[in-house]
Amino acid sequence: MDSKESPQEAQRRGLLRPINGLVFGAILMLVGATTVTLMRMGKSANDYEYGIISRSWQHNTRQLQAIGQTLVHQDAAAAHLAAGDRRWIDQAILAPMRALSGSGRIVLEPARSMDKGVALRLVGGAGVLSLPVTAQTPEGAPAPYVLRLAADQGMVSTFGSQHGQVHLLLPKGSAPLSGYHLLPLTSPEGQLVATLAWPAINPFKGSETEIPQMLAAIAAAFLLLVWLFMRRSNTIASDLIASEARARHLAFHDTLTGLPNRAMMFDRLGQILALSRRYDGEMAVHCLDLDRFKEVNDTLGHHAGDELIQQVARRLSELCRDSDTVARLGGDEFVILQPEADGAGASHLAARVLKLFETPFELEAGVVEVGVSIGVTLVSNPEIEPAEALRQADLALYGSKENGRNRVTFFEPDMDAALRMRRSLETDLRKALAEGNLTMVYQPQIDGRGTIDAMEALVRWNHPERGSIPPSIFVPLCEESGLILDLGEFVFRRVFEETAGWNDIRVAINVSALQLRSPMFMATLTRLVAEFRVNPERYEIEITETALLGDDGITRDNITMLKQEGFSIALDDFGTGYSSLNSLKRFSVDKIKIDRSFVHNLEANDEAEGLVDAIVKLGRALKLDVVAEGVETEHQRDRLAACGCNTFQGFLVSRPVPASELQGLFSGHNP
Repeated sequence: MDSKESPQEAQRRGLLRPINGLVFGAILMLVGATTVTLMRMGKSANDYEYGIISRSWQHNTRQLQAIGQTLVHQDAAAAHLAAGDRRWIDQAILAPMRALSGSGRIVLEPARSMDKGVALRLVGGAGVLSLPVTAQTPEGAPAPYVLRLAADQGMVSTFGSQHGQVHLLLPKGSAPLSGYHLLPLTSPEGQLVATLAWPAINPFKGSETEIPQMLAAIAAAFLLLVWLFMRRSNTIASDLIASEARARHLAFHDTLTGLPNRAMMFDRLGQILALSRRYDGEMAVHCLDLDRFKEVNDTLGHHAGDELIQQVARRLSELCRDSDTVARLGGDEFVILQPEADGAGASHLAARVLKLFETPFELEAGVVEVGVSIGVTLVSNPEIEPAEALRQADLALYGSKENGRNRVTFFEPDMDAALRMRRSLETDLRKALAEGNLTMVYQPQIDGRGTIDAMEALVRWNHPERGSIPPSIFVPLCEESGLILDLGEFVFRRVFEETAGWNDIRVAINVSALQLRSPMFMATLTRLVAEFRVNPERYEIEITETALLGDDGITRDNITMLKQEGFSIALDDFGTGYSSLNSLKRFSVDKIKIDRSFVHNLEANDEAEGLVDAIVKLGRALKLDVVAEGVETEHQRDRLAACGCNTFQGFLVSRPVPASELQGLFSGHNP
């Protein structure tokens, strides 16, 4: 088992370390605060007790002096004192004083010069309390006396009983007792003669067992809370780390396939280029785009498309080396970074990728076959920017798609010129649309008797510098650059304007699948119908089979509204896509047009005639009009007629012509 700590565990410990410090710091502060508080409470209690005992001793001394003063002033005291009647003095004065003070030795005698105030004197090793009193002499003059009380253990015990404590009298020089309060007793000169000692009170004595138990319970509860807090903190920290790891993974990986995304691809590409600068190596960047992926999405649904993307990602990952990077940029576009690769190595990998797609993909919705177009750029200059390397591979990919798809194209410098031309063409196209410089031409559809059945409107662009640009170039350019809705509005506006006076001649208008997917399509068309006051029943909308693929709600609603407004629906290029009988019925198609590729092959083989015959029979069975487009020879027309198709369109009938050449033909026309 690897004992090395994982980065996530180290990060978790790093998050919990300050929390642990705070928790243990709080515990120490709690213990310290409790200890200090208890110590202060004990000290305050002992200080309070010491003050009480000290003041009580002084009060007791003053009280004994007052009692002695009273006793020596009683009746006949002066005569007995003058006579020195010891018996009377003992019974009347000393006995009561002994009973009150508890002292075993009390003497009343005249004061000497050394007796001043109240003091303790050491007589025979005992502390003596001298209490000055005055008594009247027989002549009436006051005489000073002193009551001398021996401060013995008896007196101290009697004093202690007043406070419910045991007091001790420590002679001078005695060692201090631990756990006792000590009150020094001094002579008038300030010299220590004895010490009064009594036990220091313990304010927690009655709860010596309860307090530890209570503190233990509080500590246990606190520790339990700390444990719960730490456990929760650990969970939160783990969740945060996991969430951060997921966020970091999502930031650099594709959510559908788990492959590196664009951000990580650029990071890896930068690293490979840095290594190439250091070791003078080469590398290759492959841009991949799936062919016919959109058809899978439209026919089988987005779930099937996602499943296909996942299988493609799995195959590419298994095919490439560990040192290669397979990334998904989005949609059906992938990138392979191939370090340490020359032209031969890049060609070999690209060929293997092409072969990889020869095997069909088995999805839950069925088996599908898709190809892949690949663009490759060889990077020999390590100073190139990563974005520029990807752009070159993307240009090469565009070349593969332009040249028929399912192939590999290597980047060449002149591709930049082609891109610049395309961008220039896009700019000119925007300008032409804005200024209305496109034109419309019309090609008739005739029946077997030579009668015009309808006219198809076709858009043309005559570039001021490049001459005539065919629709096969500028219409896809409109779709790629987002101009298709503008082009569609231009076509409807110009056709309605030019054909409004053509009476009952039907006019077919081509509509892109992208137009039908726009929520604004019908709003624009309805506005133009009202503006030019045309009858929708005179117009048919030509759509390709691609528009009927899938289950796009907007397309379905737009076709439904077209039918409700009175437009008819013609399916162009029939037989080349993936339309089904269900789609023909579901969208109420009125006409199908046989693709020119079938018509062209009628002269080459009999198989094409069989296909045309099947299409015509299908149209008749569904009660649909059938038109063959691209008819250029008499032989083609005769073969079509033999198959049962009697409506034709193509150069054999007429080339497309401007509306100005048809005005006289259709004015007042009645078919």
